[in-house]
Amino acid sequence: INYILYKYLDIFIIAYLNNVLVYISRTLKKYKIYIKKLEKYKFYIIKIEFLGYIILRKNILVDLKKLIEIYN
Repeated sequence: INYILYKYLDIFIIAYLNNVLVYISRTLKKYKIYIKKLEKYKFYIIKIEFLGYIILRKNILVDLKKLIEIYN
């Protein structure tokens, strides 16, 4: 998938295997031109679980549920 998204990686997209996270820091209007099916996406999320991490606006935390699974 990286070869499809390579122009946008680390600009407003993070991709790992088939997991894709689109993030924006400014206005949504600027990025809508890149997204075809808007109904498939959630916007203005302040907390998201992604690849075993909890991503907040100013922090990235390890998902404790994942740590407990590893520990057990």
